[in-house]
Amino acid sequence: MLILGINEGFEASVVLCRDGKILFAVQEERLTREKGAIGFPSQAVLHCVKHFGLNARNLNHVCLSNLRSPKAETRDELLREYARRGRSGRELLREADLSGSLARLAGMFPGSVENRIREWQAARRGEVNNRTVAEQLARCGLDGVPVSRFHHHSNHAASAYYGLRQNGHEPHLVFTLDGGGDDACAHVYLAENGALRLLAATPTGHSLGNIYAAVTHMLGMRPHEHEYKVMGLAPYADPEQADLQAKVFARYLDLDPADPLRFRRAIPERTSAMLPRLLRDFRVVRFDLVAAGLQRFTEELVLRWIAGAVENTGVRKVLAAGGVFMNVKANQRIASLPGLEYFDVFPSCGDETLPFGAVWQCHVRQGGALTDIRFDGLYLGPEAGTDLSEARARYGEVVEFHELDDPELRTAELLAQGHIVARCSGRMEFGARALGNRSILADPSNQSVVQTINRLIKQRDFWMPFAPAVLGERACEYVHVPASLPQPRISPHMMHAFHTTERRAELAAAVHPADQTARVQMVWKELNPSFHRLIEAFGRLTGRWVLLNTSFNLHGSPIVGGACDAIEVLLKSGLDDLVVDRWLIRKRGSRETGVHASAPSSGGLQDQRQD
Repeated sequence: MLILGINEGFEASVVLCRDGKILFAVQEERLTREKGAIGFPSQAVLHCVKHFGLNARNLNHVCLSNLRSPKAETRDELLREYARRGRSGRELLREADLSGSLARLAGMFPGSVENRIREWQAARRGEVNNRTVAEQLARCGLDGVPVSRFHHHSNHAASAYYGLRQNGHEPHLVFTLDGGGDDACAHVYLAENGALRLLAATPTGHSLGNIYAAVTHMLGMRPHEHEYKVMGLAPYADPEQADLQAKVFARYLDLDPADPLRFRRAIPERTSAMLPRLLRDFRVVRFDLVAAGLQRFTEELVLRWIAGAVENTGVRKVLAAGGVFMNVKANQRIASLPGLEYFDVFPSCGDETLPFGAVWQCHVRQGGALTDIRFDGLYLGPEAGTDLSEARARYGEVVEFHELDDPELRTAELLAQGHIVARCSGRMEFGARALGNRSILADPSNQSVVQTINRLIKQRDFWMPFAPAVLGERACEYVHVPASLPQPRISPHMMHAFHTTERRAELAAAVHPADQTARVQMVWKELNPSFHRLIEAFGRLTGRWVLLNTSFNLHGSPIVGGACDAIEVLLKSGLDDLVVDRWLIRKRGSRETGVHASAPSSGGLQDQRQD
């Protein structure tokens, strides 16, 4: 059975599944080059139609990842919406009109009025959107294919359960948590014998994700995109001051006393309409203290939520998905909860992975076997070198192509010599985090590479740490691993943070300088043999079995797709060394040594930190 899953909301994406196995997955942004594309992923669907020969005769089902299509809007429109939310309710009412602002104003009205507005809008939107989706599919050559819709949060839960379950017959608790989707912002499920049973649902308006997004906007960053920057800023603040600010956030949202598996706000306005309150309550609080207070509040609330459910049900295997669980520092604390037997988070668990849950739910609903569902990682996109001929024709006058006999060994040699190397190899990884195939790599023992990468290539915010990619079998030499994480393939997708060991100087440039934690990708041979071989070769040359790994893109742009995208970044940045499959590509006339940082100092870790 061939099933196409589509997310037509934030982080638009598609997933193609045959008999429970994921064949292909790609985000719309990688094809349109529009960061965080929102709406129907036309280019991604057309890519599947073209490369897999999809049509109404061989495609059994199309699955949509929301019961109602989300509002079509651009990133700029989203930012303007947050700016409007920062004004007073009186100003909003003055500028409102029924066609465009009822949903935004609904959060300011009493519950009965709010519900009527939303019911009217949902009915009207559902009719229009179903017709629009049918038209979009027809334009892609897929008219006549049966279409099903699945609940937003059931898709998050299904991705985690079907993709990560430790044993298909043992019970698991599955938690979903995000800004909101299909009138919910959090679900708790008991999953057993292939079935998901909903235990509790928190309606929108009581959303921890909304609060985090609103603070992200208040701090001058992009909501639904830069929350990770707020998390990265938090450890720099004084812990005692962070606790004081966390108490302010705790006045907004807590567990529901009547049902602690749900959240309930303690303020009159919905969490999506609380920007004015935040601006008032934190108007004289320093930015790092706001970030730290928010992070502390988030961790404590989620910990109490999960710990309470584990205690009440006695189920000690826990899985999670939804945008809030992209917060690796919260995941780190969950993994260390006493008594937890098993914990994992579906990789890149924002809305981009909703179609994974949709196609697996459809597979089970159509009679497919649970044992057929296989998840072998996120290397699911197009191959790197398919546009190499086009790249030669387009860029041959400005770059040189050198064929390599052993690209992994040559890359390791360049890295050991201090070079910073961009790598575009094999199938593109799906999701928010580069996992070695579309990565910029460096020697993390050299702290000066942080400044070099930020200045010449990434233009990242100065406080943000990089991440290490560690040879899986050597990982415990560098980080402390909680016993609850899945064995033997621990953390292959950068969804967990870890405390580092005394060998942290070997990955100093990829450790958070304020708390010495690291968001580690553990690289396992069976998941990515070529990247594993590269790190292994680097280890043999240096005695260090770890690399700095950051996404191969310019700041604010999507991760590169193929050779043409990769060369564009090469030409627009200070990079000199690019490896695309078997080819080393350099700018014509560039110095042979390539971009590299100065040698690390002989001092300890304290001497190597940035100011």
